[in-house]
Amino acid sequence: MKQEKQDRRSQRTRHLVHAALMELLLEKRYEAITVRDILDHAEIGSSTFYAHYFDKEDVLTDVIEQMLEQLFPAMAQTTVEQGMLPSLALFRHIQEHSQHSHFRALVRGHAEERVWEVLQTKLSSIIEQTLASDDAEKKAPSVPREVVAAYLSGAFLNLLTWWITSEMPYSAERMDEIFQQLALPGVWITLKGKRE
Repeated sequence: MKQEKQDRRSQRTRHLVHAALMELLLEKRYEAITVRDILDHAEIGSSTFYAHYFDKEDVLTDVIEQMLEQLFPAMAQTTVEQGMLPSLALFRHIQEHSQHSHFRALVRGHAEERVWEVLQTKLSSIIEQTLASDDAEKKAPSVPREVVAAYLSGAFLNLLTWWITSEMPYSAERMDEIFQQLALPGVWITLKGKRE
């Protein structure tokens, strides 16, 4: 019972800190935000904050990881169906959550560069894992997996960034078609030798 109460307190504190950071990111650049700003917005003491986090970077990382946890279970289920990158699932998820304040703060706010770095790392990892499992029974591709993964994740995120900053002029389905047309033909040609 005591552990459950502590867990609820911990969750409440994390929620307050996350919300405070998101509000601040809509107001000013990430670099200008201090731990004191977060404490004031969350209305918590420094000892409570430091019981959960090391610094503001730790808070941002926690927020991004929480966002990715919500995003990637759905992606993992569609990876098999969509090939090496579940682009349609990602476009749909972004479209569905685009009005959520946390999303706006992370993607359109002043922490977007850090968010894209983490997202690219995660996407590259998923692509590499998919290629590695595909390579198990076939010859290795002429281009190293990590290069293919970096290319595809970068191309996808650049297109996604354009779509978001352009206020999503096309549906998620249309954006997926565009991505498939632009990015994948060269990749499949490169990988074709191992697929035969």
